[in-house]
Amino acid sequence: MPSRCVRILAMSQGCVFSVVVPVFNERGNLEPLIGELEPVLLQLGGPYEILLVDDGSTDGSGELCDELARRHPAVRALHFERNCGQSAALDAGFRHAAGTVILMLDADLQSDPGDIPRLLEALADCDAAVGIRTDRHDTGWKRFSSRFANAVRNRLTREDIVDTGCPLKAFRAEAIRAVRMWNGAHRFLPTLLRLEGYTVRQVPVGHRPRASGKSKYGTWDRAFRGLRDALGVRWLQDRHLHWRLKP
Repeated sequence: MPSRCVRILAMSQGCVFSVVVPVFNERGNLEPLIGELEPVLLQLGGPYEILLVDDGSTDGSGELCDELARRHPAVRALHFERNCGQSAALDAGFRHAAGTVILMLDADLQSDPGDIPRLLEALADCDAAVGIRTDRHDTGWKRFSSRFANAVRNRLTREDIVDTGCPLKAFRAEAIRAVRMWNGAHRFLPTLLRLEGYTVRQVPVGHRPRASGKSKYGTWDRAFRGLRDALGVRWLQDRHLHWRLKP
């Protein structure tokens, strides 16, 4: 077990690990996801929960979330009244999570739950550990657009985050709750954490082909929104208050 996990378990009196999973029309992936997640979380040795946040799904994913919650005591289902987007789903999960460590990943099974211990080990000396997808199993165009978007985003925000779009991340609960979420904030979580004074480490993780369903994000709509949001984050950085009182 990673040394960080040992210290977290020693300090915690309740739930230790909360996994937040935004869900939008991923019915075919949900059951296999829980099947992969639970053995990994059990090996960590502490109380855990899995929060499935149904973002207004229309394919029966919401009903399956409830069914999985009935069959698995550690699974909790949250339901939006309508589709609100990935940032809203993560915000709801972060706010309802009971764990001292909060993890996030997508429901599409392209992230490997087996990489979670690697992220937790990185938390030994930081407040957040974020994944860098290696050997990506996406189309050539999607890989290019992702690299281009990351380069533009880093240039505008003066950052060095290699793969801010990687959905596999781990946070200390108090750190991620200090970030004020807004529509599109999920693309900038490492930067927003650093803006609040928290430390971030980047960790190589695996990446797998999508087994079921389809991507919910187009290239051009994401590019234009991302550019606008990056300019907004740059404004926040330039206007952020930095002060300390003398002893």
